[in-house]
Amino acid sequence: MRKARGLSQEALADEAQLDRTFISQLETGTKQPSLTTIFRLAAALRLQASELLRRVEDMHSSDKAI
Repeated sequence: MRKARGLSQEALADEAQLDRTFISQLETGTKQPSLTTIFRLAAALRLQASELLRRVEDMHSSDKAI
């Protein structure tokens, strides 16, 4: 979603008030976001938190189908 919106990790981190390395860790699955972080990321991506979660869930569902 970050790349689709043309955002760098740095830009997303700035918008969500998070550290860039934390964004990287979220993307690689080495860290899990808190609920507060989910809301920050959703706002930075111009989505509702529920929509962000739905898209992540859809991605994981399609990964398991392979």
